[in-house]
Amino acid sequence: MNFVQEYNKIKNIVEEDFIFLEKKISALFVDENPINKQLLDFLKAPSKRIRPLLGFLYLRCVFDNLNENQHKALLAVELIHNATLIHDDVIDNSSKRRNQETLNEQFDDNLAIVAGDFLLSIALEQIIGTNSFETLGLFTTALKSACVGEINQHFNKFNLTSIGEYITKSKNKTALLFQTGILAGLILSNKKEDENLKKSATEFSGNFGIAFQIRDDLINITSSDGLKPNQNDFESGIYTAPIIFAMQENSNILDKNNFPKLKETGAIEKTKDLMDNYFNKSILALKDFKPSKYKLAILELIELLKSSIED
Repeated sequence: MNFVQEYNKIKNIVEEDFIFLEKKISALFVDENPINKQLLDFLKAPSKRIRPLLGFLYLRCVFDNLNENQHKALLAVELIHNATLIHDDVIDNSSKRRNQETLNEQFDDNLAIVAGDFLLSIALEQIIGTNSFETLGLFTTALKSACVGEINQHFNKFNLTSIGEYITKSKNKTALLFQTGILAGLILSNKKEDENLKKSATEFSGNFGIAFQIRDDLINITSSDGLKPNQNDFESGIYTAPIIFAMQENSNILDKNNFPKLKETGAIEKTKDLMDNYFNKSILALKDFKPSKYKLAILELIELLKSSIED
């Protein structure tokens, strides 16, 4: 099976949760609004939905059933993620996303920004609907960290940072949203909070999120249309792990003409090792979970993500 088939097989383990999620997304955009159709088309376009997937799998390792508030929290995570994608398309001046025109391409930057904000407001409604101040606090912290990460990335353009600073940025921009969905699910379970479980959940989701961002940055470098690597981040002055590692061997790699030589360094392997290290840390955080089809699905998901990177 290819990646999509393997991934969908894992998603089917929590099919009932995704049926709820997709129905809820559709129901949110039934009111008359000039941009509702475009937003729904954007949300319904083929995507991994990896944040709710990871949340559903993890929470079902812990609970026999998930309640409505737990579903609302993971729905909010997905809405927030998509709102950030709309904003990213404006920042990057992108014309395509998920094989369709971006909102900024269909309309203009101003309306696209408002559309992203609109999605954030709908996510906020879902969070408030849980009646949990602690959950609201988690989400506001994650949103603030994501914004700070984006701001710092802007001011660090064309500046080479350390691997440590890169990991911190990855945690703020990506990992905290993974973490928020799972921790919110634990808080909203209506059961007595287990501090050890919250600690292991934080370790699991945080390390998974960092690994996922490293993977995304690695694909940005290794994917190609022939022999020439994708240079989106590089040309924008965003220097990710592969570039940081490559610079340790070839200080001239930031020269656009020398960029193709990146693959001649050990940067790709070092980045893979870094990614695997964080994925392995996330697996270690599952050690106390009893065997189940949900735990197995998480392990299969991690292995699929680790192995599906173009060399």
